[in-house]
Formats: sequence, C-alpha cells, structure tokens
Amino acid sequence: MEQNDQLLTEMHGEFKGFLAKAAEETKLNGSAREETKAAIEAIKEKMDAIQKQTDAIDLKIVERHGELLPPTVKSLGEKFAESDEFKSAKATDFRGQKSFRAFIGDAFEGRKSSITTVGVGSGTTGVQMPTRLPGITALPMQELRIRDLMNKVTMTTGNSFDYVQMLSRQSSPSPQIEGQAKAESTYLWTSKSDTVKTIAHFTNVSKQALEDIPWMRNTLDTELMYGLLLKEEAEILAGDGTGQHLNGLITQATAYNTALDVSGDTKLDKLRHAKLQARLIGLATFAPDGVVLNPTDMAKIELIKDENGGTNKGRYIIGDPQQGSPVKYVWGLPVVESDSITAGTFLLGAFGTAATLIDRLAAMVEVSFEHSTNFTSNMATILCEERLGMAVKRPNAFITGTI
Repeated sequence: MEQNDQLLTEMHGEFKGFLAKAAEETKLNGSAREETKAAIEAIKEKMDAIQKQTDAIDLKIVERHGELLPPTVKSLGEKFAESDEFKSAKATDFRGQKSFRAFIGDAFEGRKSSITTVGVGSGTTGVQMPTRLPGITALPMQELRIRDLMNKVTMTTGNSFDYVQMLSRQSSPSPQIEGQAKAESTYLWTSKSDTVKTIAHFTNVSKQALEDIPWMRNTLDTELMYGLLLKEEAEILAGDGTGQHLNGLITQATAYNTALDVSGDTKLDKLRHAKLQARLIGLATFAPDGVVLNPTDMAKIELIKDENGGTNKGRYIIGDPQQGSPVKYVWGLPVVESDSITAGTFLLGAFGTAATLIDRLAAMVEVSFEHSTNFTSNMATILCEERLGMAVKRPNAFITGTI
C-alpha cells in the first residue's frame, strides 16, 4: 500500500508536468504534440492499474478483518506536509530556506519545548517488540462552539474596520390634513471602528522528527489548532478590549436586571427574565437567538422537576433522561454549553445579528529553519496564527449575569 501510494504520488507529479507541457504546446501550435498526448495516456493507464491493485488490497483487508478502516480526510498537518512549499524546501535539504509559508485553507498560547525523535522515544530493543496500539491518546479537549453562533465575514485587505450604527429613531408619521405640512421623522447614525487582532503560538521540532514521525504532523491540526480556538473562544466571550485583546461579548453586555427577580425564582425563571430584558431595552436591540451556559449550570437546569409527589420527586421539566437532545433549548433559544464561561454566569443575546466575527487571516502555518540556532541544530520552528476582529454592533442586545 505504501509503495503504491508513493508511486501514485510520483506519477501524479509527472502527469501534471505533461499536462502543463500539453497546455503550452496547445497555446503555441493550436494543439498538443502526439508524443505528449501519448505520454499522458500512458501515465494515466499506469495510474489506473496501480489504483486497481490498491483496491484489490483493500478488498483483502475487508475479507480478512471483516471491515475496512474508515476513509480518512487529510488533516491540516498532512496538507502542510504535502504542500508544494514544504516539498520544495525538503528537496533542497532545507538549505538556504529562511522561511516559507504554506497556506492550507480554513481553519494557536503556548508550548515552547522542542520536539525531537529522542524526546518522543522509540520501541525497546530486544528479540520481541511490544505491540503498539494504533492512535495517539491525547489530553481531553472541550467543545468549542461559540464561533458557530455568530455571523462571520471575511476581510481581505487592511488592518482596521468600521461599521455604521443607528443611535436614535424618531418616527413621526401622522394623518395628513390637506394643505398642511407633512410630519418629519429624524434618525441619527454614527460610525465605530476597531482593528484586527492576531492570536498565535509556536512549537520547535527537529527536522528529523518532522521527517521521520508520521503522526507528528497531527501536532499542527490537534494541539496547535485546539490551543488557538480555545484562546479565540475565551477572547470572544470575555476579552477585556485592552492592547491586542478582543473586546468580548460579556465585557460589553448589559448587566442582568436583578429587580426582575421574584422570590423562589429558579435558573429557568432568571433566563426568562433576561430574555424579556433584552427585548424591552428601549426596543433598541435585536431579538435574542441563543444562550451560553457552563455545562454545570445546564445540568442543574435539566435536573429541575415538577412537584408532583413531593419535592424533587416529579417529572423532569427540561431534561429527558431517556434520550436527551443534540440541540438543547430554553425558552425557545438554543443553548451552547461552554467551559469557557464561568459556572454560575450566563450570556444571552442576538449572536447572529448584533455581533459579527471578522476573519482577516484563516489558519496559516509558517515554518522557519533559521530561527535562533535552527540552522546549526537541525531544528524547525512551526508558527500557527490567525488574525480576526469582532464588531459588537449592539452591545445592549446581550444580557449577562449570575444564575
């Protein structure tokens, strides 16, 4: 399988070369030369034959093990390792390469210890080698879903952005008396601006480890990507707006009006008060479309019961212990459970209309072999970063408080 994959990769490169040659000949002469066409067809037949052989091997795996391993989607790290930039640098043994960038599409604070083949270790010596179970057991990762709630736009130029916000609306329509002046309505707008922020971190890895350890590429799309998105979510929710921090939703949100509380209110009651508060603030907000809760608070809400049969002996009000629901709702609003919000705190608001997340630079991997003493110590520095901004157009469309 590995030999076939290598052959297919080599032949694919040759195939692309002949296609480029055919295109150039067509441009100059109106059509490709016959020998070029023949070469393209021959390579295609060889690639088809190798693919059939690979399919046959897959079939044997199915017959032997009863099932075929699920098809894999190329990871961020695999895309990076297979990028033209990386292959070009590797072909020259990384000499003379100050740095290069590999742009790998969509979508990191950090870890500074260097990764080497010695550091990750190897199998023990001896007659019998231990059985290595497949996969890498990583540390647990929390779900990151705040970004999914928000409206997102892509920004292609510049480092700053602004937006227009309506400050007031004075509508004065009235029945018209013939011959009299008509009523005038007035409106007031203002513009606000902010700048794009950069979130980044890096790790050091030896050139040998980068080449020799296949799963090392997963560092790019697991730990580094997770670290980036974890920090991003914290900034979106509670960035303090100072320096290069985002001005977070909770930071700008309106405080929950505790005067709405009634003796004996449950967490559900408070969330309904907050929804009403968001609706009534001078009619100047958008309708709420989501709630963010810590998993601990959501669990307590799902455990609330009615009082049939006595205290805590009735039926569950929200929770369904038999099957639950992939998407949870409270008062008609979808709930996002996030460990990034402090337990005992809630955020309710119009995420899709009152705030916009601005992506200036999606996931980017930059590798330098000449950072510090990299060149003389065969080290590579892998830098992962993104650039983004956030426009909270209606801060009073968000309500936050304790629950």
